[in-house]
Amino acid sequence: MKIEILFPEYANLFGDMGNILYLKACLPQAEFIETAMNDTPRFLSEPVDLIYMGPMSEAAQEKIIARLMPCKEKIQELIEAGACFLFTGNAVETLYQEIEDGNRKIPGLGLFPFTARRSYLHRHNSNFLGDMDGISILGCKSQFTMAYGDNSGNYFAKAERGIGLNRDTSLEGIRQNNFIGTNLIGPLLVMNPPFTRWLLDAMGAKDAPLAYKDAMEQAYAQRLKEFQDPAVRMEKEGDTNQLRIDFSPKSWYNYLKSKMRRG
Repeated sequence: MKIEILFPEYANLFGDMGNILYLKACLPQAEFIETAMNDTPRFLSEPVDLIYMGPMSEAAQEKIIARLMPCKEKIQELIEAGACFLFTGNAVETLYQEIEDGNRKIPGLGLFPFTARRSYLHRHNSNFLGDMDGISILGCKSQFTMAYGDNSGNYFAKAERGIGLNRDTSLEGIRQNNFIGTNLIGPLLVMNPPFTRWLLDAMGAKDAPLAYKDAMEQAYAQRLKEFQDPAVRMEKEGDTNQLRIDFSPKSWYNYLKSKMRRG
């Protein structure tokens, strides 16, 4: 079994390489291929059981789009053939029609008819509880973008609490055959043992046991209970990325007085 990790030197934010660490624990005999930016992706020339890419910076997104553009037709062919993909965080945006960044329009690979709109002054941070074919999906979001387009026919999970592609929809991510693209981070596979079981089965690893199964399921049940609790807030209050600093004389006086008290 082969798992290819695309551009791990760039696509590694939010601890989402934990997805790969957990897969290594579940599949100790598998070959894990780390494809660097200057390497030729292995999926171009040989079968791969899972193609994974994690979250990245906005600057890295543009580099990765340029790197994957020559692979566009092959990626589409693999998706249509039912190959397994897992793109987390903003990795999926590289496959959109475009990314809007102020007055700039950055073309993506165009495999999915969506637009991601960046707003650096508004970082969205929230938790997510949704459903995928009867599997409760838990995750987190931390993003500068909202995505727009119709994913009613190929969404990944329907939110019960939290948001979908944007605040006006409950439909989160993309599921096209065995391609999963989602803005959820977590790491997703660590937070969701039932979904990890689904993914392993889709990859052809039905006999592979979930690593640390009892502990993972206990943690999942506890977090699911918390996310289902109406008293638990799912979104950080406010979505501004601006520091709120009070420069008034009174504020500075109180600050200096508190420092003097501490000695």
